[in-house]
Amino acid sequence: MSEKAQSAPYGSQQQIYASPTPAGLTSAPPASLLRWFSSTAAAGILVGLLWWFSAPGGAFYGKGTDTTIWLPRDLTLGLLCILAGVLTGALLVRQRRLRGAWAKLIAAVLGSGLGAVAAWLIGTFCGVLWGPSSSGNVSESIAFSLRTYSVLLLWPFAAALVFFVITLGSLLRSPPADSLEEQ
Repeated sequence: MSEKAQSAPYGSQQQIYASPTPAGLTSAPPASLLRWFSSTAAAGILVGLLWWFSAPGGAFYGKGTDTTIWLPRDLTLGLLCILAGVLTGALLVRQRRLRGAWAKLIAAVLGSGLGAVAAWLIGTFCGVLWGPSSSGNVSESIAFSLRTYSVLLLWPFAAALVFFVITLGSLLRSPPADSLEEQ
């Protein structure tokens, strides 16, 4: 710190605590944010198709009219959302030291939320399109659907949690670069 800044009274214009960081080093380009948002949202299509193919009452096994498979069907979507969230978080971890990492995280978490909703809609659409006819059933709710809507929060939560835990672990292992320069 310069001698002039040290002798200046507290709170005056001459006192400088840190040099400002240029905005180009702290913000992410808008195309990068759009890419993270749209790619995680589009991954919901794949997750929805996987849900339809792997869940009981879906494409291969179980009858949708059997009420005992409704919970495993919801849990299957939950497991797929957790796996997609872990994968999203793992891809985000590689970006944590680059420009605008937190903005990319927010874009990816919002895109994951949209991706989870897309997975739910694609899976139920596949159930309507290729599933057994529900015209003879007592109610339309017998069809391939989701009963536990909170499962849709698992994808964004898992992505944010993976990013947070790995970033926190790396901060606890090594001190910030600013503290190394002062020594």
